[in-house]
Amino acid sequence: MITVDSLAFKAGKFELADISFSVDSNETLVVLGPTGAGKTVLLELIAGLRKPSKGSITSQGRDITRLPPEKRGVGLVYQDYLLFPHLKVFDNIAYGLRASRTKKRDVDVQVREVADRMGISGLLERRTRNLSGGEQQRIAIARTLVTRPDMLLLDEPFSAVDPNTKEKLMREMSRVLSLLEVPVVYVTHDQLEASEMADRIAVMNEGRIVQIDSPEAVFSSPKSEFVAGFVGIKNVYQGKADKEGAGSVVSLDGCQIYSALEMQGKVHVTLRPEDIVVSRESFDSSARNQLRGKVVAVSEKGPLVYVTADCGVQVTAAIPRESFKQLSITLDDDIWMTFKASSVNLF
Repeated sequence: MITVDSLAFKAGKFELADISFSVDSNETLVVLGPTGAGKTVLLELIAGLRKPSKGSITSQGRDITRLPPEKRGVGLVYQDYLLFPHLKVFDNIAYGLRASRTKKRDVDVQVREVADRMGISGLLERRTRNLSGGEQQRIAIARTLVTRPDMLLLDEPFSAVDPNTKEKLMREMSRVLSLLEVPVVYVTHDQLEASEMADRIAVMNEGRIVQIDSPEAVFSSPKSEFVAGFVGIKNVYQGKADKEGAGSVVSLDGCQIYSALEMQGKVHVTLRPEDIVVSRESFDSSARNQLRGKVVAVSEKGPLVYVTADCGVQVTAAIPRESFKQLSITLDDDIWMTFKASSVNLF
């Protein structure tokens, strides 16, 4: 297990403050956040490349806060891989083993084992400069894994990979990480990547972790306006909640919304556009929320069309393109927006 407790760091105007979390063995914690949030700085503090101003880092029950990088048992893979172009793939992977004076016979066995696991056995005699970004990524990870680190740190591992290759590599990476029995801290700004790779997600902004939760909770039940905005929730409101039965009714400026969560007093409300059903007429439904509104905006984005209606408050729904065509929605049309109380998040 890695345990980070009250970690802080300052450099110029940037400050990392009060960072605390634990990662179990065989668990992947994805640190997700915008550029400049401090994600890479956090990895470098764990790796020992930077020194914290306060706080502690524990690995396998051992305090490593003040240890040099080579004594921490850390495997760090940067986004640009840092491979040696003049060496063959075998020698790149073997570099750490040879530096630690591992016997030649053991080096050969361990390199071939990890190469087989990463699916790069056929590349061992090639030079890295002639390989694709995906192949170079797997070599960089193999070079780290072959030293059998106590923890693995990955900094934007798919940033140099083309989109067509990325999905396949994520599946392969997920398989490899599931076989490891070490904690993994994985940095990315890509939300799809985070949802695919994470056991838990730590959302980071301006040097602070603002939410740690399961991927489902982060994307469906954000705990702050920043997280809601960052994960793409377009419907964010403020209102007053009153308990009603096993849930709450929230009074907004121009309407009421029901939530399955029990809260009282001032609250923030978030509602994902994908959780809203759009119709021309009201219909019988178990969903507690049915709002009538006038269409004020339509925006097409890939396979989805975002329709915004003034329902007292502006509500945006995401509709598959084919459904949008069948509804024939245009500006100023009257429509109904229907959604379940369980889709309404409060914080």
